[in-house]
Amino acid sequence: MSEKTKALVPVEQKQVVFYEDEVTAVLVEQTGKLEVYVPIRPICELLGVNWPSQYRRINRDPVLSNKLTGVVVTTTPDPITGGGGPQTTRCLPLDYLNGWLFGIR
Repeated sequence: MSEKTKALVPVEQKQVVFYEDEVTAVLVEQTGKLEVYVPIRPICELLGVNWPSQYRRINRDPVLSNKLTGVVVTTTPDPITGGGGPQTTRCLPLDYLNGWLFGIR
């Protein structure tokens, strides 16, 4: 995300079930249209795939790279590492999630 691009702010945030685990989904309004976005890194962690490799792969893809965007997602503080609160997270629209998942080897 370039410095000129601002992160999208969700209208709503929910935990949804993804193969018996929970992931965050956020509802974002852009140009009068509502769209669901899903953070990619937590899905990589759940699937046991390397996040940096997947991030590079998404950026090489002509379609996915145009859809990857930063969204402000509120995370729960980790008791060990701290953190938590609003974080800008790399997300794909839900409609493009399958396209990304099909490319994982």
